[in-house]
Parts: sequence; structure tokens; C-alpha cells
Amino acid sequence: MSTCGVWMGHRGLVAVFVDGDGRPRPALSISNSALARWGFAQHLAALGADLVIDEALLADESIALAAHRAGVPVWVAGPPLIGSLRRAAGITRSPPRVSAALLARLPAIPWLRSHLRCFESDDDPRQLMLTL
Repeated sequence: MSTCGVWMGHRGLVAVFVDGDGRPRPALSISNSALARWGFAQHLAALGADLVIDEALLADESIALAAHRAGVPVWVAGPPLIGSLRRAAGITRSPPRVSAALLARLPAIPWLRSHLRCFESDDDPRQLMLTL
């Protein structure tokens, strides 16, 4: 199972793909536009990868909604879990790609997967997404 973790960096979102063996690929930067997020969501769908996102990003970012609309399974990790894991791993001051890779690995660990929730959207799937 391929997964992708997304973490907010200083210049926008940073995404890291992790393959089924837990090996990360080089980090990608996602532009701060609805079109870039939609394109990235389509890329996730084409790869058959799941997306893992920190709950803190749900209010500000459209990447979860774009991925959900593209048919990508989206996992949401809550703040107590992420903060605790980042402190335990000693990565609180690490680059965003390190936290993104941590997120991407969570679904592969059964007892940590049980602490994730699936993203559900209240929007109507028949509604078209408009971009400016």
C-alpha cells in the first residue's frame, strides 16, 4: 500500500510518498492554489495512494477535500497523536518532509491506524468544484 503524508511548511504544503515497505520518496512541494491541489489529488488517485493529513490542516487546506473528491482514501490524524509521536521521535524541529513521512507511515502500523479516522465530506458529490 502506497501512502502520502502532507505537512505544512514555510512555503506551503510538503508531500512525501512512502511505499509498501516504508521507504520514503523525495519530498514534493504543492503550490498554494486550488488547481495545484486538484492536480496533486488526481496524481494520488492515479497512483492508488492513500493520503494522510494532520487534523490541524483540515480547516485551512483544500487538499483533503480535493483528494476525497478524486476518490482517494483520506486518513486524518488528530493533534494528540501527532504531537506525541513527533516528540517521541525527536522531530519537532525537523524539516516538514520528516513529519510528512511520519504521517505517511501511520496507516501501515495497525495500532496507530486505529487512531486515524477517515475523512468524510458534507458536500454533494454532484456539485462541481469551481476554481478562481
